[in-house]
Amino acid sequence: MPDQKPYLQTLERSAGRTNATIQWARFLGETFGTTGALNCLRYYEDLGWISPLVREQMTSYLRGLSLGEIHNKRYDEPTTLEYPLESLSGTLFSAHAQTLEYIAKIRGDDLEEHVMVARMAERRVERRIDDDEDDGDEPNEMVSIIRDGPSNH
Repeated sequence: MPDQKPYLQTLERSAGRTNATIQWARFLGETFGTTGALNCLRYYEDLGWISPLVREQMTSYLRGLSLGEIHNKRYDEPTTLEYPLESLSGTLFSAHAQTLEYIAKIRGDDLEEHVMVARMAERRVERRIDDDEDDGDEPNEMVSIIRDGPSNH
């Protein structure tokens, strides 16, 4: 994903994107209820996923939902995700990962491509760590931090 924040600046009004926006509003309402959905939007704004404008626009969408579209399931019920986020299915983060999919779709971005690039970079780092260990030398400090985490001394 681009380094620019917020990731989603505005809700554009095209047919496919408007449909994704409505689906996202329903998802938030059904999953978190009105108050929870509003809290999530503020959280997503704090993370840099959405702009204040998108939060305001989504608040309007949430206010337009019927009672039947609000809080039909519990937040802690597992959300089943499809590729590329399937590894997060059933976790506490799965509902937020679903939101990230909606945001990427509204933005017209390919989340699958970003996940694939991240996985390739992760494998490259793992190979470098393995190569450093195979050399028999003591791994450098950066490799140790990546592999073991920062030391506490």
